Amino acid sequence: MTSLRKDYDLPKRPPLPMRHALVMFALPPLALGLWLALPSSPITVALLAIALLAAVFTGVGLVLSSRELDEKPARDPGIPSNDP
Repeated sequence: MTSLRKDYDLPKRPPLPMRHALVMFALPPLALGLWLALPSSPITVALLAIALLAAVFTGVGLVLSSRELDEKPARDPGIPSNDP
């Protein structure tokens, strides 16, 4: 039995916009949960801010350094039309 990936010619990794959306929509709820769960002291707030900034820059850096942004698009000429 063949896999769905081979049957439908699916990519091995999720597309770039999906990975970018994951970074954008997963980090704020995680940060909010940590904000509510941890005790509210100035040191905790500072550490949470540093951790959130590090997570954002790391996530965006990983998304933007992906190979998909460096590859040239494939040449896929369209079917010529017979219209004048």
